[in-house]
Parts: sequence; structure tokens; C-alpha cells
Amino acid sequence: MKLQENIISYITQNQAQLWQVFPDFVVAEKQLAFQKFQQKGLPTIKDEKWRKTNLKEFVNRYYHPAFNEIVAQDNLIDTCLVPDLETYNVNLVNGLFAGEKALEVLNSGIIIGSFKAAVKTYPELVKPYFNRLVQKSGNPLNALNTALFADGLFVFVPKGIKNFKLQITHKLDAKVDALINVRNLIILEEQAEMDIIQCDDSNTHRSHFATFVSEVFLKEKAQLNWYKYQNINNVSALFSNSFYQIDEAGELYTNSFEMNGKLLRNEQFADITGQDVKVDLYGLYLADKKQQADNVIFISHSSEGSYSNQKFKGILDDSAKGFFNGQILVKKDAQQTNAYQKNDNILLTDKARISSQPFLEIYADDVSCSHGSTTGQIDEEALFYIRQRGINKRDAQLLQLYAFAGEIIDAIAIPELIEPTKDLVKKRLNGELDVCEDCILQCAVK
Repeated sequence: MKLQENIISYITQNQAQLWQVFPDFVVAEKQLAFQKFQQKGLPTIKDEKWRKTNLKEFVNRYYHPAFNEIVAQDNLIDTCLVPDLETYNVNLVNGLFAGEKALEVLNSGIIIGSFKAAVKTYPELVKPYFNRLVQKSGNPLNALNTALFADGLFVFVPKGIKNFKLQITHKLDAKVDALINVRNLIILEEQAEMDIIQCDDSNTHRSHFATFVSEVFLKEKAQLNWYKYQNINNVSALFSNSFYQIDEAGELYTNSFEMNGKLLRNEQFADITGQDVKVDLYGLYLADKKQQADNVIFISHSSEGSYSNQKFKGILDDSAKGFFNGQILVKKDAQQTNAYQKNDNILLTDKARISSQPFLEIYADDVSCSHGSTTGQIDEEALFYIRQRGINKRDAQLLQLYAFAGEIIDAIAIPELIEPTKDLVKKRLNGELDVCEDCILQCAVK
């Protein structure tokens, strides 16, 4: 595979230059990750969890290591930001932190900024956490990310800090086909609370191969709400892998909106290590043409009395494909666990495809767990009744699809985020995120 050969050759020839900017404990992890990547290589359809995801289109081309040429441009910044929402804003361009200050300490004690700067300035904060969750993963793209990332985002929220809201804008804007790797580390100490709104976007029509890896640690009674919006161009692949460790009485909520991209693959791994933990993972994926949207979820319940819920919905048109693999593991000591999982899909053509694999693995006997999956088409009977009200067929279908997506949108807890999200979904359902004046789904923001 051309991409794999180029990656190995590039790192072999340039590792001293690439890694000298990092302290020894990071370099050691990078060296080990590179060895793993050399042994395993890029994933293929022979790998069980990649049987439905063929990377052939991407692995047989050359991608330039983008961080050698990046300059953040003003016109790339702030275009994704939600209006009327007071937040701390950070920007990354092609994997590099693009702020005026590489690292900032707020009055509340929050530390936020470039990951590369954080490992130098606060090694005592980073070292106990860096790569601790990722190294357990068998995904070779995580090894690639660890070996080759140049920067990313670091966030540390001290004990007891409440109502911290962060907006992250990440732009893919290389002028060549680019290999982009982003590494994030987020730490919330006891009773800390944070909301994140993340927008992944692209400004060029070059093909990018991007890996985002995030390690997130929630200490006792910490709460994190993370909203992710992915709207990249139709020739790029984005692989987002998020790892969470949630301690006693911690709460994690994520809601991802996969709006556009040639290949979007989101993997989430939640390790529930404490009692009375609550985890809610929501997602909506919309794909058409020959796009593919994948979601891989693994939740491990290790302690008793915890709750988890997965709810994902997809709408696939044309020859689009989707893959949902959700697993819940309830260990022997995790009594009184409540864990639920649901994946629902609508296929708009006979060429669209979805592979849904919900899975429960339970070793405790005092639990309440369920899983399910449905795949169908537009409800013709409901469509008939809508059309009886004088609405044409196309608009009636749009209304039905929007209602189907509504359950995921309704799970948004930030009021200022609801209308912009509704608009994105309406525009996407209407085609290519273009505003259409005569669309029955009228948008609030023009």
C-alpha cells in the first residue's frame, strides 16, 4: 500500500527531527507506536471491525505531511462558531494549534492551548495521562496518530470549576493532499464541568487523510458534554477516536452530527471505572452519493450501579454506506448496571447499505440491558397522510426525514445550539448544505 510505505519511509528518515521537540516520555511512546504500526500496518477488510470499511481508495495514494507547510489564515477562523453563545474559542488548522498564545492559564486556573506546548510546560500534568488509554487499542490508526502527531489541544479544568464552555474549530486546509494527525488530552478534576462544541470543516477540495485521537479523563463527579459537527469535503477521510475514563459519579454526554465527508469513521471507547456513572452517547449520520459513515462504540462497565445509553440514527441516500458496531461489556462486579443501545436507519434507495451490529457481553446477573437495531425506508402510509394536506411528495419526504432525525437534535441541552443544528440538518437533507428558498424546511439562519 502506497500510503503505508510512504509513512514508514517518512518517519524512518525524519524521526529525529519530528520527535526532538517533545520530552523523552512522549518520544518513548512515539517510538513504541511506530513499531506497532510497522508490525500491523493500515487496517484492511481482513480485520474484523474493518470488514465493511475499505480504505483502498485512500491507501493507494500519496499524502503530504501537512504540518510542514501550514500557516493559519484569518478567513479560516470563526466560520463555525455558534452565534450568541459566550465561550472560550480555540482554533486548529491542519492539526496545529493556531492561537496567538500557545498556552494560556485562565483566572479560574484552567489551562488550555497547544498540546505540544503543554508537554513542555506542564509535563507533570501530561505524563500520568498521555497514551494511557490509547495504548490499549488495537486500531493501527491510533498507533499512526501517536507516532506522527505534531500538535493538538490540551485542556485542564481544576476541581470544582463549573460552566466552562469551549468552542473548537478545526480546519482542513492544506493546499496538497495531506496526512493530518491531531492529538488531544482533556482532564477534568473532581466536580469540574465543561461543555465542548467542536466543528471539523474543510476549505479546500484536496483529499485529506486525517486522524483525531482524544484522551479524556473525568474525575469523581466531573461532567463533560461534547457536541461534534463534521462537515468536510467529499474527497477526504476523517477518523476520530475518542477514549474516556469516567470515575465515580462522573457524567459523560456526547452528541455527534456527521454531516458530510467521503469517509467519516467515529470510534468511542468509554471505560466506566467508578460507581454511579452516567454515560449518554448520541449520534446522527447523513450520507449520500458514495459516502460512508461509520460508528464504532465500546462501553465497559467495571463498577456497580452505573448507566449507559447509546442512540444513533442514520439516513443514507444514493449509494452511500454505513457501519454501526456497538458493544456493551458488563463485568462480573458491575451489578445493578443499566445499559441500553439502539441504532435506527432509513435507506432512501435500494443501493444504500447499512451494516448494524449491536452487541451485549454480560457477566453480572443483576442488570437491566437491552439492544436493538432497525433499518427501513420511508413510511409510505405516513407519506400518504402528509400529502393529503396538499404537500408535494418531495417536501413530505423531507418532513418525515427531519422528524426521524429530531430525536437526536432534541437531546441537545444548550439552547443556543438548537437552531443552528436544526438548520444544518435541514440544509443537509435538502442536499449538499445549500440554502434553497422554496424548501419546506425553512431555516432560521440565512
